[in-house]
Amino acid sequence: MGEDENNAKSSTTKTEVKRFWEWAIAAIIFRFILIFVFPDNLAQLASRPEVSTPVTSLRRLAEGYWLKKQASISPYAGSMYHGSPLLLSVLELTGYRATFCADFIAALLLRATGKKLQSAYSQSLKALSLDKILGTSEIYASGDISALFYLWNPLTILTCVGSSTSPIENLLVILSIYGA
Repeated sequence: MGEDENNAKSSTTKTEVKRFWEWAIAAIIFRFILIFVFPDNLAQLASRPEVSTPVTSLRRLAEGYWLKKQASISPYAGSMYHGSPLLLSVLELTGYRATFCADFIAALLLRATGKKLQSAYSQSLKALSLDKILGTSEIYASGDISALFYLWNPLTILTCVGSSTSPIENLLVILSIYGA
């Protein structure tokens, strides 16, 4: 009976992992569809203050990057660029690919953070000799759920396709949480 339970848990885990990757890839494909099917609407979307502000605009970042590298002028001298100096020094501007990669990597970091938290929870239950609770209760993959919520969040999708630096900044915040 113990072997059957282990096999059932293993197949359930494999199914959950497969479903995660299906939904994650679907989220990325959905972003590509938005970009290629509705390219005219992206310019309008990039000008919406809910999506892209002077602080989070990719266009402003490109101008600030150009001023810093080509013209050797501080982008902060005038009122051209208001964003983070970290973005200017780290980011080699690659357009939409940077935001796609940032969203996907952020989701993977959220997933890994969830797995670390579940592992710590399991270890603390074992240390308290309460591992029977762990065996009888179903623990859902909180990392998978949070990563998919992040990828399918409408605001996350809009900032990704709407020429905003928010996905990159979100990645940096999630990276610091993962490191903590």
